[in-house]
Amino acid sequence: MNQFQSPIAETAPNVDPVPSLSLLSGMFAIASIFAIVGGFLDAYSYLARGRVFANAQTGNVVLFGVRAAAGNWASAWRTVPPIFAYMCGVVVARLLRVRPQKHSFSGTLTCQALELLILLVLLFFGRFVPDFCAVPLISFFSALQNISFPNVGPWQINSTMTTSNLRSAVSGWVQLALGETDPKLWGEAIIGSVISLCFAAGALLGGVCTLGLPAFALLPAVVLTAAGTLLTIRERHRTMNARP
Repeated sequence: MNQFQSPIAETAPNVDPVPSLSLLSGMFAIASIFAIVGGFLDAYSYLARGRVFANAQTGNVVLFGVRAAAGNWASAWRTVPPIFAYMCGVVVARLLRVRPQKHSFSGTLTCQALELLILLVLLFFGRFVPDFCAVPLISFFSALQNISFPNVGPWQINSTMTTSNLRSAVSGWVQLALGETDPKLWGEAIIGSVISLCFAAGALLGGVCTLGLPAFALLPAVVLTAAGTLLTIRERHRTMNARP
């Protein structure tokens, strides 16, 4: 060993640096937009499509149990198609090997395009699509979206449900308050908090639009999905141009 070389440097673990949130602002914006869409669609499906959830399959399982316990089997069975459709979405994503593409975003863009197409069909022809078809369609692309865009940099997110985001936010803030200095905690706390708030804002917006403008309830979701897709295309171009 060189006499001027530190033994600590020689044995130090190779730890990847934590990226700055400013460098991930594009990804963060995309995740926030689709979290709003996720909350919106759950409110829409519950209020306008048979009192079931499109994204929150935990909620559907609970609704099934509660309604079945009350003997209301007709209502309980309405929660089954979205659960099954979500499972099918996961299967299809795995069979097609849909995964987050660090540089190309091809899997994410494919899923976003499908989501936009289905929302456009439901916006213009939704009155001809029965609830037992409309909600499973949303659940199916919800699974694809969730699998194709599961993180912002090193931080896990969920744009279609909020429990894991709340866990990350609270855990991050508590650890920071206890004096821990891991730089990843700031990102965990901030991203988890913002995504959770965006989901809640989307649920509020979805409730207002569904109750107030039932004929055009999905229009904001279509606009947001289109905006998120355009941002993903821009982020794809930026990352590809940044390649060495």
